[in-house]
Amino acid sequence: MSRKPAHLEMIGGKSPRQRIWEAIRAAVDYEGGFTAADIARTCKVEAPAVSEYLRALHLGGYLGRHDLVRRGDAARYWIERDNGVEAPRVRKDGSEATGNRGNEAMWQAMRNFLPTFDFREVAAYASTADHPVLPDTAKAYVLALHAAGYLEEIQPAKRGCQAKPARYSLKRDHDNGPRPPMIQRTHTVFDPNLGRVVWREEPIWDDCHA
Repeated sequence: MSRKPAHLEMIGGKSPRQRIWEAIRAAVDYEGGFTAADIARTCKVEAPAVSEYLRALHLGGYLGRHDLVRRGDAARYWIERDNGVEAPRVRKDGSEATGNRGNEAMWQAMRNFLPTFDFREVAAYASTADHPVLPDTAKAYVLALHAAGYLEEIQPAKRGCQAKPARYSLKRDHDNGPRPPMIQRTHTVFDPNLGRVVWREEPIWDDCHA
């Protein structure tokens, strides 16, 4: 099943997994640990989604789990490794999900380390040996953030034999928090810090549709 756009699965800027994780961290005083049903009641997320995430967190080493004593007993969990406020990003098998790491690195570079930049500098600064960011990826992200109003163009692109890419800076009134704006397949920009879509690409209408 294809993944829903983030603005359809997030409420108030929090994904279901984020709400589950916050309920888990709030359940530290549950005597004997907590069950999936306990968490589902607290965070108002459907029980199957809660159970799936708890299993993934257990496989990833974030949660311990009591073996079932009697048939029909609900598995009980407790926190083994507290990831802090942000929900751990794990796949079903407990391995780390790294799909958004490049955007996070680029966003942090723009927020904290690069007063002005072009897309090549963003790619270079955000890259690591294990997780390189391709220049084309950085270019698409920078252009989308500029279109959405996050970036100010400091110097336009220069063409010709001495071509240079455009330079930008992050507008301080658009630095809404540490979570990177997300470019979605629906040609929108979703800001998880605000919990809403902040920009939508305008459709291009042919003359026959005028």
